[in-house]
Amino acid sequence: MPSKELVWAGPTGTVIPASCSEPQEIVLYANGLNDKQKTDIARAFEHGAYDMGAEYTWRRAMVRLKSTLKTLGMGFIGEMLNDDDIDEYSNIDIVLNDYSAISLAEQLGAINSTGALKLRHALEVISHYLSDEAEKNNEELSKIDAAALVSSCVRYVLGEADISIAIEFSELRNRLYTETLTLADPQIEQLLDSPPFYIKTVVSVLLSGIKNEQGAAQEHAVGNLGVLIQPIWSHIPEKDKWQIGNAYRDATAAGDISATKGLKNALLKVKGFDYVPENLRSSTFKKAAKSLIDAHFAMNNFYTEAPLVANLSKLGSSIPAPAFIDCVQAYLCVYLGNSYGVSNAAFPTAKAELLKIPEDRWRYYFDKVLSTDEIILSKLFNEKPRERFKTLIQDHLSFLVDSESLNTDILKLVQALNNGYNRRINSISLKLYDKLREK
Repeated sequence: MPSKELVWAGPTGTVIPASCSEPQEIVLYANGLNDKQKTDIARAFEHGAYDMGAEYTWRRAMVRLKSTLKTLGMGFIGEMLNDDDIDEYSNIDIVLNDYSAISLAEQLGAINSTGALKLRHALEVISHYLSDEAEKNNEELSKIDAAALVSSCVRYVLGEADISIAIEFSELRNRLYTETLTLADPQIEQLLDSPPFYIKTVVSVLLSGIKNEQGAAQEHAVGNLGVLIQPIWSHIPEKDKWQIGNAYRDATAAGDISATKGLKNALLKVKGFDYVPENLRSSTFKKAAKSLIDAHFAMNNFYTEAPLVANLSKLGSSIPAPAFIDCVQAYLCVYLGNSYGVSNAAFPTAKAELLKIPEDRWRYYFDKVLSTDEIILSKLFNEKPRERFKTLIQDHLSFLVDSESLNTDILKLVQALNNGYNRRINSISLKLYDKLREK
């Protein structure tokens, strides 16, 4: 349990009575829907059209969630996603897929971690049953699965008449742009005692301000990064350290003297210049990896992954260091698949690329990255991805089993994977996943 209250956290959701088990009963608590929408959903279930009712409920929930996120500004969303191509003129439905919307809403306190976990599961269910693969195999969404999906959507998204980003987050974000804070500030003390999940969000907020704001707002963002960087440096993921290095590179290229000076001073405090890319080659790999991950969590992923993983693999046999984390995550997503299987067309390429990675880079990934890679950790909760990860360790990465360089929890996880201890694998991966949100 944290010793202090979190700076912000998502709501626990709308209470739905335990006696409500029918989707048409549950949807009555969807205060974010109008009467006609509720009636349409109820009617679909009454007529046994479970897939239609579930899909409509899901679509309405995602539209609502993305509309809430859009109030922060598309430029800010671009910074949170570390995507330079997103600006104020971007279409949120194009740049933000359902998986990214859920994750971002969780980071910003619109939904809590339990709600995010249930919504991700609902996404996997609806994506599978609406896919060409399910149709080809004559698989139909059951009433039980449809009811669970509707319950999650209503409880965490559609139940409130007006969902909004946590007030505490909005206040902190405003202060980061209007004041230069100190480590003794109560809100900063709370932040530093919060999980890495929240700290990395503040890093994204500060980098967004440094890049997009001007005048006093930019100065305060630069100053606050300088104040925070030393105490947070050891608590933020490797991927976010590269994000700071990328920001310095971009500020230098843009000729932004104020931002360049502030970021340079911040990086000097933590000897962080190892995270500044030497060239722009890495951005091509990062964008290709992002496209592949987006496809993995979208509809018909078993068909769309193949050309994208082929494109990533053709960029070059040597992955630039700044893009390594993104590429490994993308290849592992394809290799591990989901609870319904893998893309038969994409799997061989992903496996081949993973087997090309040298031992020293695998040691780096497992020691420094895996414990903060929530996408890969969450895959270990499911049987089929877990079995494929076990095979990867047992057949190709056995050198990690006795590695003295790995941190304790990761070493235990690797050993459990190697020995095939499913219950232990699940327990350790869940502990690591929860650590991202608990202090």
